Amino acid sequence: MIVLVLVFCLSDTHDRCTEKRDAFAEFSSPLQCTMSAQGRAQEYLASHPRYMLARWRCEIDKPQERPA
Repeated sequence: MIVLVLVFCLSDTHDRCTEKRDAFAEFSSPLQCTMSAQGRAQEYLASHPRYMLARWRCEIDKPQERPA
């Protein structure tokens, strides 16, 4: 299973971050995951204007990490 993980931080304080995983967005290849990253980030940012995208990654069978 490949999952897209997006990490968003508050624009004014970069130390307050949240990690978002889309439980319904599992990909069959790393390329599919990579290609969907920008669109999914834009969707989140459109409804959460106080946040900015800090980083993203595609994980293959990896447990959830705590964002820094």
